[in-house]
Amino acid sequence: MPRALRPSWLIGVLSFFGRAGAPHQGPASDHFDGQRFHNIEPKPHKNLRALLRWQLTRAKQATWVDLPGPAVPPDVVERVDGDELRVTYINHATLLIQHRGLNILTDPVWSKRVSPVNFLGPRRHHPPGLPLDRLPPIDLVLVSHNHYDHLDLATLRTLVERFPLATVVTGLGNAALIRETGFKRIVELDWWQSLPLENGVLLHAVPVQHWSARGTSDTNQTLWVGFVIESPDGPVLFPGDSGLGPEFHLIRERFGPMRFAALPIGAYAPRWFMRDNHMSPDDAVQAHKHLGSRHSLAIHFGTFRLSDEGQFTPPQDLAKALVDHQVDRETFRVPTPGYQWLIPVVDKNLHERACSRK
Repeated sequence: MPRALRPSWLIGVLSFFGRAGAPHQGPASDHFDGQRFHNIEPKPHKNLRALLRWQLTRAKQATWVDLPGPAVPPDVVERVDGDELRVTYINHATLLIQHRGLNILTDPVWSKRVSPVNFLGPRRHHPPGLPLDRLPPIDLVLVSHNHYDHLDLATLRTLVERFPLATVVTGLGNAALIRETGFKRIVELDWWQSLPLENGVLLHAVPVQHWSARGTSDTNQTLWVGFVIESPDGPVLFPGDSGLGPEFHLIRERFGPMRFAALPIGAYAPRWFMRDNHMSPDDAVQAHKHLGSRHSLAIHFGTFRLSDEGQFTPPQDLAKALVDHQVDRETFRVPTPGYQWLIPVVDKNLHERACSRK
């Protein structure tokens, strides 16, 4: 593919076709100046000059290949009860999280491309690990931010046809765009705000280090969030997408060690361009330790070619990082599409003692 048409170049070019939703309007805060949001540790936004520097200095990239999905789709139960926690990896940042009678879908993407147009832009290199028509009844859809590989309008339109009563939870400013897909129940949360759910579960929006944009003029006008699902059985973190910053320490301080965390390991090269907004595998292992996570799952790699690392490099780099940081690879796993993990139960006394030491 010619240099000017490489997928990562298209991300910048296609942003001119992007249509933003309405910007958030509200009072200023410690992370909102009245017009734009910023991270806890503000990071400079990469402008067109930086994008051009990346494209003009990059080395030749390896070809990505198309891979098959699972030979047999995973067997998904309709619901789980009590302290059972079942996680199914679908692709990219899309997970089915089942816990205490709730079925939760994260950043759902089933489309062939993540782009403002359906004929150009980063395309998928493996099918979703679970077909849409095999989903159980969905109660909650979590949308972490408005980038095309996380807020996919086409997928949301399909989901609302099947699950019209599902609630979509997202960051400030994203509801107007999501409402266009047909969803009626949409909740916007600011960092550290909470939404009570059923069966003793609380959903919290938490800060992560990232940014937002759908086009060229709406940078950081809507909020990016992670989510903590808090229950009596231990907290669960879905950060969406994040660089390595102080947020993981703050989440641990507030909620205690994570029972489970989904941690992004892809879209990290070149580091000078990606470091502020995307974790490398080594960063992800550090985040795993900052969170005190007992079980972590790698996400955000191998589905769409968004940056310069190779298709199979993130798992290789993660394996090295786990050795370097002396982390058991069984506690930080790399899934293939359709992978299911029944997360072990946390000893409640152990969790309470760990929380008391925060």
